[in-house]
Amino acid sequence: MLPHLNNGWRVDQATLSEEDRVVVIHLGHDWDPTCMKMDKDRREMEDKLLATKEHSDH
Repeated sequence: MLPHLNNGWRVDQATLSEEDRVVVIHLGHDWDPTCMKMDKDRREMEDKLLATKEHSDH
Protein backbone atom coordinates (compact mmCIF):
# COMPACT_ATOMS: atom_id res chain seq x y z
CA MET A 1 0.00 0.00 0.00
CA LEU A 2 1.19 3.49 -0.76
CA PRO A 3 1.80 5.70 2.25
CA HIS A 4 -0.57 8.64 2.62
CA LEU A 5 1.25 11.97 2.78
CA ASN A 6 -1.18 14.32 4.49
CA ASN A 7 0.70 17.61 4.20
CA GLY A 8 3.40 19.43 2.29
CA TRP A 9 6.10 18.73 4.88
CA ARG A 10 5.57 14.97 4.52
CA VAL A 11 5.78 15.26 0.73
CA ASP A 12 9.03 17.21 1.07
CA GLN A 13 10.48 14.62 3.44
CA ALA A 14 9.49 11.74 1.15
CA THR A 15 11.27 13.33 -1.80
CA LEU A 16 14.27 14.83 -0.03
CA SER A 17 15.16 11.69 1.92
CA GLU A 18 15.50 9.51 -1.20
CA GLU A 19 18.81 9.84 -2.98
CA ASP A 20 18.98 6.46 -4.72
CA ARG A 21 15.39 5.67 -5.67
CA VAL A 22 12.75 7.15 -7.91
CA VAL A 23 9.96 8.88 -6.00
CA VAL A 24 6.50 8.79 -7.53
CA ILE A 25 3.89 11.07 -6.02
CA HIS A 26 0.30 10.46 -6.99
CA LEU A 27 -2.31 12.95 -5.83
CA GLY A 28 -5.76 11.45 -5.55
CA HIS A 29 -8.46 9.97 -3.34
CA ASP A 30 -9.08 6.44 -2.09
CA TRP A 31 -12.74 6.76 -3.00
CA ASP A 32 -12.04 7.63 -6.65
CA PRO A 33 -12.10 4.49 -8.86
CA THR A 34 -9.74 6.11 -11.38
CA CYS A 35 -7.18 6.83 -8.67
CA MET A 36 -7.47 3.31 -7.31
CA LYS A 37 -6.89 1.90 -10.83
CA MET A 38 -3.80 4.08 -11.20
CA ASP A 39 -2.51 2.79 -7.84
CA LYS A 40 -3.08 -0.81 -8.97
CA ASP A 41 -1.26 -0.16 -12.27
CA ARG A 42 1.64 1.49 -10.44
CA ARG A 43 1.98 -1.47 -8.06
CA GLU A 44 2.05 -3.88 -11.00
CA MET A 45 4.74 -1.81 -12.73
CA GLU A 46 6.76 -1.67 -9.51
CA ASP A 47 6.59 -5.47 -9.23
CA LYS A 48 7.83 -5.83 -12.81
CA LEU A 49 10.68 -3.38 -12.26
CA LEU A 50 11.76 -5.13 -9.06
CA ALA A 51 11.67 -8.52 -10.78
CA THR A 52 13.81 -7.13 -13.61
CA LYS A 53 16.29 -5.67 -11.12
CA GLU A 54 16.52 -8.93 -9.17
CA HIS A 55 17.08 -10.84 -12.39
CA SER A 56 19.86 -8.48 -13.49
CA ASP A 57 21.56 -8.66 -10.06
CA HIS A 58 22.22 -12.40 -10.50
